[in-house]
Amino acid sequence: MLCDFEVRLYVVVPMEDIKKSGELPGSIVIRRLFSQLTFLRATEDCGYFLKVTKVKSVGNGKLLDSSKYIMFPVTFHSRTFLPKTGEVLVGIVIEVCRHGVFLKCGPMNSIYLSVRKMPNYNYVSGENPFFICNDQSRIENEVAVRFVVYAMRWSRTLVRKFDVLASIDGDCLGPVSLNGFDGLEL
Repeated sequence: MLCDFEVRLYVVVPMEDIKKSGELPGSIVIRRLFSQLTFLRATEDCGYFLKVTKVKSVGNGKLLDSSKYIMFPVTFHSRTFLPKTGEVLVGIVIEVCRHGVFLKCGPMNSIYLSVRKMPNYNYVSGENPFFICNDQSRIENEVAVRFVVYAMRWSRTLVRKFDVLASIDGDCLGPVSLNGFDGLEL
């Protein structure tokens, strides 16, 4: 689900960057904010950061103990992608294995669709493995699949992401034909 959040982060800027650069400190802080968001990528509460829509304020910098860095509070509005249980999405199959498939949808690169959540689909092995249904529809690499978010959780590893389980057990779910569609690109 696409959401808009007001977020407050603390951006740390080396004192040396402000002294060397002839730029205004505000522009240096904003550039650091963007690089920090690229590294941060997602939070449990807000989801995946897609775009900063508006910088609301850059507060006064506070000199840190080492005096080599200044910390600025920055408040901004951001568009995020936060997956919710029960939400219907479309993803692209990126890997097929015996026990299910992995999908990509927007910033999420490892959504797992288990064979248990693919009713009436059977695995067909070979050089290019796939799943085939009784009605002859196929789930294979690079196929668009409409799915429902069955379960999700915030990953507690170093990689900041959501672990998502998908299901196509329901009406209007499964492989879809979308010409020129390459998933949810944001």
